[in-house]
Amino acid sequence: MLLTILWLVQDLLTVFIGGGMQIPGLFMLGLVYKLLIDEGSEDSLWAIWSAFAGGILWDLRWVGIPGFFTLGYVGVVLIVIQVWGLIPPQGRVSGTGLLVFALLELSQLLPPMLPILILGSLGGTTGLGFMLIQQAYSLPAILICMYVYLRHIRNVKV
Repeated sequence: MLLTILWLVQDLLTVFIGGGMQIPGLFMLGLVYKLLIDEGSEDSLWAIWSAFAGGILWDLRWVGIPGFFTLGYVGVVLIVIQVWGLIPPQGRVSGTGLLVFALLELSQLLPPMLPILILGSLGGTTGLGFMLIQQAYSLPAILICMYVYLRHIRNVKV
């Protein structure tokens, strides 16, 4: 339910802004956050299907070509599952701040990068400029999500 709300908020913000600025991928931040705090779950199929559904809806709503963001969303989920699975549960508590930041940043970097790499530009702006602006707007959302994650881990493990 939370992922649906995040997708709708991201969509509404995109509508209200009207293309004036890039909206952070709130849906992907929520999905990666849920994967990171879901320590005991071995079944991550829900995350792959959620990423697929959210990506295909985003593609149909904004991009118009199904597959660009879908591939990025599912790719991010698969990378997060693999990387997070390599760390034993005891090691996920301490010293993972940089890794958590990297995984959250990946959720904001990979999906919008794929259309730019394939098409070369979006709406007359260069791919590099688009990516830099998008990353600048995503950084506060990533830092807030990372803060919430680290606070959650501290409260659970104490």
